[in-house]
Amino acid sequence: MSQERMQPPFPVGLFIDGFTFRKVNEYYRIHHTRHTCIDFTGFRHWVKEEALKVFHPRGLIELEAHYYHPFGNPRHSGDLGHAGTLQLERKLKIAGIQMHYNAGNAESVSKPNSDLMDDALIFAAYHKIKAVVLVTTQGQFAELPLDLRRLGVSTLLLGWNFEYPGPGTDYTIRWHTDSKLKERAAHYIAMDRIMGEEKKQPPDASVESLFLSSRWKMRRCYYGG
Repeated sequence: MSQERMQPPFPVGLFIDGFTFRKVNEYYRIHHTRHTCIDFTGFRHWVKEEALKVFHPRGLIELEAHYYHPFGNPRHSGDLGHAGTLQLERKLKIAGIQMHYNAGNAESVSKPNSDLMDDALIFAAYHKIKAVVLVTTQGQFAELPLDLRRLGVSTLLLGWNFEYPGPGTDYTIRWHTDSKLKERAAHYIAMDRIMGEEKKQPPDASVESLFLSSRWKMRRCYYGG
């Protein structure tokens, strides 16, 4: 048995802002040359591998993964028009990621789920995690890396910068990671650069695993809302 496997596991919290992730997925599905969706199972595996490189634990990474949806739970509203959201929940469960609905948000309004911050700090305060991988671009979460640092927990931020033509091409939509959020995180990865352009030669297998295969139809890409 390797020395690494003999060490206790290194618990890492993966906290995904669903508001950001929906926009990012929309970008790759509609506007990027890939025209496909992000694969949750591949994304979770990639995060574990990257956490090993960034945090250099003695033991193996044990990932506590959570996704924070920008809308409320459709089961509570009785609205059966949110089949995609429930399918998203099932896809996340298969990938080993727990779904959290936005308890304080009307279903007609999409905004970041602030429960993410509370949960991350609770996990850190009770020593359930030793590091955090935060997936967001939103300035709403800019205080979180500082609060986690006070609890002895380091943050790896995964963010995106991209732009694409708006409706009617009269203006450009620009999506950037908040500057304060980037400054305050101990580590930052520009995911738009990592995920790059399609069909690189030779292809990067770890990057390609982040996306669903082209054989999947767009209608099978469920991200809710």
